[in-house]
Amino acid sequence: MTITYMIEPWSKVWGELQPLWDAHWKEVALNRDEIKLAVDFEAYADQERMGTLQVMVARADGFVIGYHLSFIHPHLHYRDSLSAYTDVFYVDPSYRKGSVGINLFREVEKAWKARGVQKAFTGTKKSLDLSRLFEHLGWTAAETLFVKMIQ
Repeated sequence: MTITYMIEPWSKVWGELQPLWDAHWKEVALNRDEIKLAVDFEAYADQERMGTLQVMVARADGFVIGYHLSFIHPHLHYRDSLSAYTDVFYVDPSYRKGSVGINLFREVEKAWKARGVQKAFTGTKKSLDLSRLFEHLGWTAAETLFVKMIQ
């Protein structure tokens, strides 16, 4: 089996990502009963047209097994510094026992560096805590994010 990692255009790959996206949502989303998954595909297409969306796709023998989406633009506090903000990332559970996740992030970081990104931001779910992965890759824990349903 050959696993590849490549930047791919959202406009070409979003249909292939959708089945994994649904599985991803079911695995980690909070408040699924109150807020249903309704991806704004056009907003992602807008980000692609503006050049701020980066889509890294992991494939096994040509089939999508994972993805990492990020937005790349200057930080609002540091307009001279390009930052990358992870939107979502996912690896199919049947491919999580090897180095697919590590390699996915390594390839993402290479692509960020090639674009001139100076600082990157990502997160991990409490329900699927990947802190050890990020620490292994040299990331530093900087904040804790809280959420609250406003009803």
